[in-house]
Amino acid sequence: MPTESVISPDARAVLMALATRKNVIIAGPPGTGKSRLLNEVRELFQWKGGQTGSAPAGRIPIPAAAGPIPTWFPSPDQDSGRTVYQTVFDQNTKYRDFMRGLVPKVGEAGAFVVTSGTLYRAATHATQAGNAALVIVDEINRGPAVAAFGSALVGLEADKRLPNGWVATASTQFFEILGDGGEHELFALPEDLYVLAAMNEADTSVEPLDVAFLRRFHIHRLEPRVEVLRDHLGLGETPAPPPAVPSSAQDYYEALVQAFEKINEQVLLGRGQAYQLGHGALMHGPAGPSVAAAQEYVATAWATLRGHIDEVFFGNTRAVSDVLRAENGKSAYSLLESTFAGQTVRRISGPLRPSPEELYKLLALIATE
Repeated sequence: MPTESVISPDARAVLMALATRKNVIIAGPPGTGKSRLLNEVRELFQWKGGQTGSAPAGRIPIPAAAGPIPTWFPSPDQDSGRTVYQTVFDQNTKYRDFMRGLVPKVGEAGAFVVTSGTLYRAATHATQAGNAALVIVDEINRGPAVAAFGSALVGLEADKRLPNGWVATASTQFFEILGDGGEHELFALPEDLYVLAAMNEADTSVEPLDVAFLRRFHIHRLEPRVEVLRDHLGLGETPAPPPAVPSSAQDYYEALVQAFEKINEQVLLGRGQAYQLGHGALMHGPAGPSVAAAQEYVATAWATLRGHIDEVFFGNTRAVSDVLRAENGKSAYSLLESTFAGQTVRRISGPLRPSPEELYKLLALIATE
């Protein structure tokens, strides 16, 4: 089991929030590390008998040294059966997939069977002595989350849970579900059940989450972290102005990072925090030390950045022009205006794939202007 000192600050914050609130949503722009944090919390939650859920040599850097579960962990006394249940929401997710419902029985015409969904199975596991369960829901806002939770919403909050021993308190909230035989029975969510979800708030093609649903969750937000990207690219903590002519790989990487910061600042002003791009989106591979490797790396990163710019400012050519400095004569791009059907039409003109020289000048221009 890892020592507490190697647990990342974000993982610690999420685990502590789970211990008190029971339900946590990790929210943030794409590339900010939501999936990595989900994985880290998943492995740490399965800390039992001095071991975690995966080998110490895995991608999550957890050492082999055994130790007791910290007292601030979710259900620290439940050490025999700490299990994680994972699912992903989509447009077809229903209450029967997450809790219980009737579905046709395969191979028997006219027969039905009661399903046991992810949340129901986790809750049943968590009611047993020595057990705790964590339900991980990725892309929670890509499906009808309110409908998927259904009547379980009333018992989701920490003070509505059923304590160990199935002795209800005055605040325990029961709700009806289908029993194995199709009959209605009362059910309550146990106190050793936890729900951890992740969502990208900027996704516009997904189901919105209402206020009543969100207030049952603690929101842990992640933001773009330039220092992580700088470390990945082998840059120092203190930025240096990009030179007019690059002479090393570090010059290319420095221009990329500073342009990334400026672009995110403009996205923040034009669209909002949720539409920024995370540092992880530009950490697509190792950053080579040679100029040629840096040019290739920066070209790939720019393709990601340009795609994001076009997406978040879709239909707003003027905004794209501002980000690309298209009205600056030094930019590789230019803003063209013409008339069509009596209306002014604007478009961006420039290289689809800028040369290394063009791209460096563009990044340096964005970074410094």
